[in-house]
Amino acid sequence: MTKQAPSSAGVYMFKSGSDRPLYIGKAVNLKKRLASYFRKNIGGKARYLRGGTIGIEWIETPNEFAALIKEAELIKKYRPKYNILLRDDKNYFYVGATKEKFPRLFTTHQPAQNTHFIGPFTSGVALKTALKFLRRIFPYCTCKKPHKRRCLTSQIGRCLGYCCVKAQTPAERKIKEYGGNIKNIMAILQGKKKHVILLLKKEMRAAVKKQEFERAATLRDQVSGLENIFGHAQLLEVRLPVGSRTSVGSWRKIEKNLRTILATKKKISRIEGYDISNIFGSAATGSMVVFSNGMPVKSKYRKFKIKTIHQSNDIAMLQEVLRRRFQHKEWSFPDLILIDGGKPQLNAALAILRKSYFSREVRLSKVVSLAKREEDLFIPGRKHPIRLRILPQETSYFFQRIRDEAHRFAKQYHQKRRELLFRQ
Repeated sequence: MTKQAPSSAGVYMFKSGSDRPLYIGKAVNLKKRLASYFRKNIGGKARYLRGGTIGIEWIETPNEFAALIKEAELIKKYRPKYNILLRDDKNYFYVGATKEKFPRLFTTHQPAQNTHFIGPFTSGVALKTALKFLRRIFPYCTCKKPHKRRCLTSQIGRCLGYCCVKAQTPAERKIKEYGGNIKNIMAILQGKKKHVILLLKKEMRAAVKKQEFERAATLRDQVSGLENIFGHAQLLEVRLPVGSRTSVGSWRKIEKNLRTILATKKKISRIEGYDISNIFGSAATGSMVVFSNGMPVKSKYRKFKIKTIHQSNDIAMLQEVLRRRFQHKEWSFPDLILIDGGKPQLNAALAILRKSYFSREVRLSKVVSLAKREEDLFIPGRKHPIRLRILPQETSYFFQRIRDEAHRFAKQYHQKRRELLFRQ
């Protein structure tokens, strides 16, 4: 039942008949974690959850860091029954800040009353790792008491250097800068990453106007650091009803957006993604991945050993793969074809698919290509590509997911071929 779950990090929710979460958890690998609940002869928490669950939902995240924050946000929002029953107060972690001119962050199991704390977080190790990453972007003090000289952490950029020196009286601007770092960390731990990034960009533009270029560079690095930690992938929510077929909760919205982008009224169900993998023409392979109603159908994936091209020419290889694929009339035809590449790859694909010996259905196939560098989507008939970042989040992520899956599948087969050639 959980076979369609991705192998990426994320948050999962066991749902009751009232559609409220019974239990919320996070995982580095959603597929393995969810499968563990449905093993035979398993007791304890899993037995309780299976008994009252009618559906499972999951949310993919770029990494464990984002999953940790999303999990805490959802537990606080829904207060699921089994998260409370199966844990006591000592199992949860909270983040608080001391009431000082230069506040220090700390973690605790039991937050004091009338004090602002962020949480609950289920993993102390993951939380401390998250704070270490955030401290690289927003430095703050961890020294237990003031001292005469600059601390070692300030010399490696983890502390601002003026917050814990005895004889120094910092300017109001420095106090405000330090306080801003603490506020930003607390906001991010509450899931307000987008809000923080928007504020940082606004401050950066203001600093440039005032010609405060050093401050602008610091803000730019903070924005870049946050984007690197969270990754560029967007969150994708998926619902899995127990005992029925898998469906993507946001698929209807994505499908509607796809039809708008492609200017078609035709329903989009089957989408095929293609990529080429080789090293200077050797062990060259091509891949075809298939998504149906928003979900990968791995039984319909196909791999191609390049037969007619013996030099490094990705475009000619792509044309060979497409020519061979559409000679298989017994395979269902796609409603949309996604090519990994830019304008040259798109034109090459169109040149093959518009050949007169193919059926009218093939010749009229919708084709787009997605270039990695700027994440540009090329569409036939459009003078300029569409930047993925201007599309709705679910749609841009969906395009990336198909492209990345085609790339993974082609690379996997290419590596196998290289190993075989090496042994010969």
